[in-house]
Amino acid sequence: MPWSNQSGGGGGPWGRPGGGGNGGGPWGGGGGGKTPPDLEDLLRRGQDRLRGVMPGGGFGGGKGLLIAAGLVIGAWLLTGFYIVKPNEVGINTIFGRYTGTTGEGLRYNFPYPIGTVQKPNVGVVNSIPIGYVAGGTARTRDVPEESLMLTGDENIVDLDFEVQWRVNPLKAEDYVFNLANPDGTIKAIAESAMREVIGRRNIQPILTNEQSSIAQEVKEILQAALDEYGAGVRIEVVQLTSVNPPPEVRPAFIDVNAAQQYAQQVRNEAETYASREVPQARGKASQVVQGAEAFRTQATADATGQAARFSQVYDSYKVAPAVIRERIFLETMEKVFGSVNKVIIDQNGSGISGAGAAAGVLPVLPLTDTLRAPAASGATSR
Repeated sequence: MPWSNQSGGGGGPWGRPGGGGNGGGPWGGGGGGKTPPDLEDLLRRGQDRLRGVMPGGGFGGGKGLLIAAGLVIGAWLLTGFYIVKPNEVGINTIFGRYTGTTGEGLRYNFPYPIGTVQKPNVGVVNSIPIGYVAGGTARTRDVPEESLMLTGDENIVDLDFEVQWRVNPLKAEDYVFNLANPDGTIKAIAESAMREVIGRRNIQPILTNEQSSIAQEVKEILQAALDEYGAGVRIEVVQLTSVNPPPEVRPAFIDVNAAQQYAQQVRNEAETYASREVPQARGKASQVVQGAEAFRTQATADATGQAARFSQVYDSYKVAPAVIRERIFLETMEKVFGSVNKVIIDQNGSGISGAGAAAGVLPVLPLTDTLRAPAASGATSR
């Protein structure tokens, strides 16, 4: 409705100044009056006040409309301020076009509908169970269509695993614009990657010692696929939570596994025995070889020495054959008769005759026995 001024005075902010009947208080009452405020009079006074503030005496002029429009636009522009919390990234768009990324703190972008801001949380780690449905921290039920997988040796394994991921803070805009259903996309790619990896392995290594390598390989394949799609997602962990044969054949696999463990135990014991006995046998063989080498060296040295001595004797023999021949004969006789009893026989048969002597035999005083007897008796007395 049009603004009108039916009273003549302006006065203070609530009407006439002073302590009269209609002035002094914000509701038109005096200082001590108890009459309730008149609503129509209050509205009329507000109109008068606003009319006095507006240029031209009211909203009817063009300047007033411009000022009102300016105030409205200013208030609208102030709504463009926003706060980015820790672990968040601000994604700014203007008319739907990406214009930049902002970090935590007080930021500004054109307000809606010109600009919009999306703030994905890059600190929270999301978890996707595959092969089962998790309720809180416990498993509620299995999902066989996700967990049953075919191995490389045409067996079936029941495998449950979990994928933990979060938004890549360096590529948060890709996550916002390229992924409509992050959990569904990551789950589909992870299941496909796991089936690919399981399909290249036999069931026994899958059940025993290759689970960590399987998880690492699936993580690498999953991350490469998401990077190729420009998903803006970083895979933190791929963890195998349960790896078992199908329930129908599980007892048989348990028996096979026990037999293989026993075989491995026996193999380890045999290797331990071999590691103890083989070095001993090698040591004995080396000892025999070294003894043979020493004997060969000694025999060769002896033969070399005898050959050198013979050469020296032969050289001396060539200088004086008669003397050397005599010397060799004497030395040989010395060696032969040095350790035997001696009997001298007269070849002419003219020996000492007597009752105790034979013809041609020359008795010799046994000095050797005589000298040997005292030495033997002395050793016995000791």
